[in-house]
Amino acid sequence: MQQIDFVTNPRAFMAHFGTWLKAHPAEHNVILSMCQMAERMLARGERPDIRFVAQSEDGEPQVAAVQMPPHNLVLSRFAGEDLSALAARMAETTPSFPAIVGPSDVAAAFADHWARITGQKTVEYMDQIIYSLKTVHFPPDIAGSFRLAHEDEAPLLAAWMKAFAEDSLPKAEHLSAEEALRKTKDRIAQGSLAVWDVDGTPVSQAGVSGTDSVARVSLVYTPPEHRGKGYASVVVARLSQQLLDQGRDMCCLYADARNPVSNSIYRKIGYQFVGRSSLYVLQK
Repeated sequence: MQQIDFVTNPRAFMAHFGTWLKAHPAEHNVILSMCQMAERMLARGERPDIRFVAQSEDGEPQVAAVQMPPHNLVLSRFAGEDLSALAARMAETTPSFPAIVGPSDVAAAFADHWARITGQKTVEYMDQIIYSLKTVHFPPDIAGSFRLAHEDEAPLLAAWMKAFAEDSLPKAEHLSAEEALRKTKDRIAQGSLAVWDVDGTPVSQAGVSGTDSVARVSLVYTPPEHRGKGYASVVVARLSQQLLDQGRDMCCLYADARNPVSNSIYRKIGYQFVGRSSLYVLQK
């Protein structure tokens, strides 16, 4: 029998869905990292605003939808045949989210059902390839060195973060200068933003998020004046190796399927195809 549950406790959700999600850690890395963040907030006595919709069939997980308002709705893989019941039940609660993201087949099907049920138009904004890596293939040596970003570099790297968002993300996820600076300072303080340094100046960056077992490399950005010199390749390779050396089981990343340059870079480093992910923006 099919069952659809609405859950707000990440521990309860992971108790039932955790093993199933972890069987595909790269595809589910965003959901798993959201759950890890929420569980740590609970451990600190905080109440995370996270919402789960879990669909099972005879007790076996089929699909999960997770959101930390006001951010995107994130979907898992789907082990069933029809997502219409999930979309209909969710529509009854009138949730609000700017976009739908998940494995491409699942996101497309859910977006279609959502548009039909709610009347909201859904438009595919981003088609991404999901990669994973366990062994790094280093690019040829080039001038410079790998290191974590320094505090005094926050204004420069914040401008890069803002430009990255404007180049890659939907308008709802663009950042003001103040937001970019705050996020950049937070990442620098956490040690989750790395750069390639040439003569004391950053020329490319890469960030890291994810879980304790699977790191997700993101925010890969090289400003136009430094492109075409191999800086992105080397900073991603060195960061990936550092994460593996620190005990992560693997690294993953999500790359724009429409950008042949970045995909070529990641494959040469050793990132291997896992699947596809799509993002559908909701329009009134």
